[in-house]
Amino acid sequence: MVPHDIRVVILHSGRLFRETLAMTLSQQEGIAVSHEVSSLDRIHADGAEFQCDLFLVEASVPLRSCLEQVRCLQTIVPDCKTIMLGVPDTDDAVLACIEVGGASGYVLDSGSFSDVVRNIRAVAAGETVCSPHVANLAFTRISALARQANAKMANQPQSLTLREQDIIESIEKGLCNKEIAARLGIEVSTVKNHVHNILDKLKLQDRRSAARYVKEHGLTANHR
Repeated sequence: MVPHDIRVVILHSGRLFRETLAMTLSQQEGIAVSHEVSSLDRIHADGAEFQCDLFLVEASVPLRSCLEQVRCLQTIVPDCKTIMLGVPDTDDAVLACIEVGGASGYVLDSGSFSDVVRNIRAVAAGETVCSPHVANLAFTRISALARQANAKMANQPQSLTLREQDIIESIEKGLCNKEIAARLGIEVSTVKNHVHNILDKLKLQDRRSAARYVKEHGLTANHR
């Protein structure tokens, strides 16, 4: 089966730029420009008309607002990838294209036509064109996010067993260990062990903070 041409839609506010890029890309083997439009409004109005492999999107100012619109575009044509054109040559701008816009590729504002073609072919093949510096930025950012997620998970309290929930509810009612043991039909030493585990799991200091935890988190209501 002969693979089809890479179908491209150009989204750029400049008519001269759009038409020139469309004409030049159409001369490239394996690339077909299906549409060239000036704004997202037309695509929002009739997304089905713009089924393609790639969107080439102008990185307009303000960039973050533009990228948020691009994310909306991806909900209309979810299987289509996006390459941002004319991205400012700054670390923040490049990372924003990836994190905010979900772009699969980018061409800097200092880039050339050959950069556009190389990005189109790479992204269509499931690859990405970027400098070693940008690759390092991306890995550093991903590593930082992973560390933040791990730290957040480490600080989250562990869930309580049903028995531990019974005991912490009894603590909230003001019962002592002996009274809790009698109420639940277990040994006082067992209650003490459970209390220790509860404080450790919830990262609490004492019984008073455990009672407050029940009130603040509605544990009794959830347990019933």
